[in-house]
Amino acid sequence: DFALGLVGSWRGGPAQVCVLSSALMGTISGSGVANVVASGQFTIPLMKRFGFRSAFAGAVEATSSMGGQIMPPVMGAVAFIMAETLNIPYAEVVKAAIIPALLYFGACFWQVHLEAGKAGLHGMAKAELPNPWEAVRKHWPLVLPLAVLVYLLFAGYTPIFAGTMGLALTIVLILGTPLAALIGPLAFRVVFWLALGLAA
Repeated sequence: DFALGLVGSWRGGPAQVCVLSSALMGTISGSGVANVVASGQFTIPLMKRFGFRSAFAGAVEATSSMGGQIMPPVMGAVAFIMAETLNIPYAEVVKAAIIPALLYFGACFWQVHLEAGKAGLHGMAKAELPNPWEAVRKHWPLVLPLAVLVYLLFAGYTPIFAGTMGLALTIVLILGTPLAALIGPLAFRVVFWLALGLAA
């Protein structure tokens, strides 16, 4: 919803959504194939319905998903091997990858913009799109594992430890959020989360 609401109204809307969602997915997966599997099943049909050629829709998904391997903070396995081989902290590899990743996805956005202009495809109507900030407000706890992961990586912890902690926090949030919704007053929900955090 965040990507759809944020860039869906741009020229070539669904393809721009594909690029942004692949970039966001790349921050946590570091795998192009996983990125295609996770987002492609939604974005490719959306692009085709909007008027993009099938080949171009597949190409946009594949290209933007492959960028997930260079999108910090969680990049492909090669980034971890680089850090180990060069004997430098993984955080340094992440810092070095930020600008290339932004340029890569910027080029993807621009290519989609040009192709959509050539095909006469406009953005989606704003009235049909969700509010991106409402999506963030509703699902903000899901950002916490990524924040913890980034903090641990930059604090010098090993990628395995950081990934394990991020995964553990994700599981706690996924299982705890429905339970917290059943608890009435806000004070009780706060106590629930504190107790869950201490137990973890």
